[in-house]
Amino acid sequence: MLRSQFNLVFDEEEAKVEEEPEPEPEVVVEEAAASEFSDRILKRSEVSVRLSMLGKTAEGDGYTYLKATLTGMKLTNIVAVKFFTHLMFLDVSENFLDNNALQAICELPNLILIQADKNSITSAALKPMKYLQVIILNYNQITTVSDVFQDQLSTIEIAFNQIQKVDFPSPLINLKVIDFRNNEITEISGFDFPNLDSLYLAGNKITSLVGLEALKNLRILHVRNNPIKLLNGFSEEHKKLTYINLRNCKVSTLKQVKKLRVLPVLETLNMKGCPYMGGPGEEGADGADEEEDPEVRVETLAALPRLKRINKEIISPEEREEAKELMMQWLQDGENDEEEVQEEEHVEEVPEDA
Repeated sequence: MLRSQFNLVFDEEEAKVEEEPEPEPEVVVEEAAASEFSDRILKRSEVSVRLSMLGKTAEGDGYTYLKATLTGMKLTNIVAVKFFTHLMFLDVSENFLDNNALQAICELPNLILIQADKNSITSAALKPMKYLQVIILNYNQITTVSDVFQDQLSTIEIAFNQIQKVDFPSPLINLKVIDFRNNEITEISGFDFPNLDSLYLAGNKITSLVGLEALKNLRILHVRNNPIKLLNGFSEEHKKLTYINLRNCKVSTLKQVKKLRVLPVLETLNMKGCPYMGGPGEEGADGADEEEDPEVRVETLAALPRLKRINKEIISPEEREEAKELMMQWLQDGENDEEEVQEEEHVEEVPEDA
């Protein structure tokens, strides 16, 4: 699902904030099926009948079709696309393309977006392309992005692969959106994306958010279904961060929630399924969708009074009044987090499997 500024799928990024669909089932391309079509070569005539999106040429001297959709054709060779030099958008999803076959797109001098979901691709590396801004390679067998570099890259979406570490070879200063949902990523330390707007890392193995400090322009953070217990990594420098999804993570105490007080514009916090909210802290477990405790919602709002929405529900005027009363009570009693601080230090020192 595309989350770029090109808005090719009805503003899906904003829709994602409002309503999050369940992850799609994994699709595996069987080796036997791939071998059966080992010589499936794309023909120029097949491209011609699959063109769309009439628009101006890159030179601005006329009109042509800018997009080709070559999906579900069992292709193993797409060299024929090089004859359509005006293409800016290309979708070759659901074929049998490997790394070498995908390199044919580098012959397209004006290409802005490549989508190649559900193929047999093990690397997202492509020869440098002058205008390439969006790479979408969901449901492949990619294990690393250390070989990826495109100077103009703004969106990279490689969900449902086997990436273990986010280690691009350069800062990629134009990168705005990273979507690496459902991979095998364990940490985000070393992130260096100064203009990143949206980070989607749901369904990985991340235990710590340390590393977010460098993402000063981050607006959306989606880390649902990760074993995250401690909410370290946030700072007052996150002046644009309005949306955080921690659903089905391992956060269990109010102390951790209070760490989000440093965020000056946080409006939406989703912690449904976390132990703090009474959930089991994992995706699909019994009780993950149980009814929320209204007292916990009020407690969360008292800790983070700028919130406009907790989980998916808009905060009611009644909840806001109750939260104000609780805040006053906290001020009178004095907040004492000494025990929780000691517990946190213990969690950081003791390994998970100790």
